[in-house]
Amino acid sequence: MTYRLDMFCKNRIKPTLLRDQKTEALLVFIRTTLEQFFAQMELKGPLFDIGKKEDSEYIYSSLKKLLENLQECVINSSYLRSLIANAQKNKSLMMVAKKEEPLMVYYDTIVRAIETKLTNGTPWIPELMVIALLSEWILEEEKSTILYPFLADLNYIELIDKYDMVKYNIDDDKKEVIMNMYKTSSYLIEKLKNAKYKVNIKRSKKKN
Repeated sequence: MTYRLDMFCKNRIKPTLLRDQKTEALLVFIRTTLEQFFAQMELKGPLFDIGKKEDSEYIYSSLKKLLENLQECVINSSYLRSLIANAQKNKSLMMVAKKEEPLMVYYDTIVRAIETKLTNGTPWIPELMVIALLSEWILEEEKSTILYPFLADLNYIELIDKYDMVKYNIDDDKKEVIMNMYKTSSYLIEKLKNAKYKVNIKRSKKKN
């Protein structure tokens, strides 16, 4: 099997600091979620109608642009899965996998957290989850967007407002789904904030 990074990402931005690798892990999750969301939309259309057509178009166009930017410089989960599957077969890939350990740890933290909150069959709104996650990470947690300047182009407040306004005109079940997205995103962010990556000191000493 030929394994090339450009199969998954054209111009990857690889953070060196652990705190920035947490942002990368979140963006890996968001890119993967958006790819699945838009693929689903092409097959079945939007699963959640927020009301006004122009509001939907604004949300989808904003997220589509975000996805295009992410596909340019952030890998998706396929890269990590492929790396894990092939690392044992190739020494060079094993070295790459070692370098990707922090990202894998942080990404796994996010995946485990969402699996805890959204069990199979639980209704969810992936596009709102993406907006809520980024809004909390960038605005509330004040994480840097220097490596990913396009993140500063999104109007998070306006996007969130689209869903907050629609809550007044929908039934209680849909309203509960919206509120659950906010709660779940906060839970994921908290887990990511507290995630720790322990450097293998013995391996580091061998390198020195």
